[in-house]
Amino acid sequence: MSPQPSDGAVRKDSELMRRIGAGDTGAFRQIMTENSPRLIRLAYGITGRIDEAEDIAQEAMLTLWRTASDWQAKATIAAYLRTVATRKAIDVLRHSKHRVDDFKMDDLQDPGQGPHEELERNQDAALLLEHLAGLPERQRAALVLAHFENRSHREAAEILEIDIEAFSSLLARARRSLRQRIEQSQGKGDG
Repeated sequence: MSPQPSDGAVRKDSELMRRIGAGDTGAFRQIMTENSPRLIRLAYGITGRIDEAEDIAQEAMLTLWRTASDWQAKATIAAYLRTVATRKAIDVLRHSKHRVDDFKMDDLQDPGQGPHEELERNQDAALLLEHLAGLPERQRAALVLAHFENRSHREAAEILEIDIEAFSSLLARARRSLRQRIEQSQGKGDG
């Protein structure tokens, strides 16, 4: 389970948001530098398209800029941005007809990792991502939040605006669906 944000982190973020609300572009740049890579990775995990992911991250940042003067210190800036980016990514999936065909494991890599810690590229990873791309958007979001973003059930439920029990059920359905898709493809390859 992820730790709850400390009062100090929320106060620090409130001060940054106060500065951004007053037009401080340096404070905004700091937030962008700290959060953009993770937002892109999160959005990419859901949409499967790097161009969409970059747009979603930028839109999340613009939303933050626009709401800075009305900021309510209920959570950290990072938590707020994750929620906005997840919702925007799901909206993109709902409104698009494209099938995810350009998933790459490298793009889901933690931006803090160096080249020596790169994720392994192999056929199993490519197959897993192909099947992940075929899941319904909310199931895909649940898997990405739980397994690629390592969010607790509580955090993921808040981001998806559902209760914890509903998230647990959604995640279980997503895992079953993914397992079935993999088993079906393995069955086809055996014949």
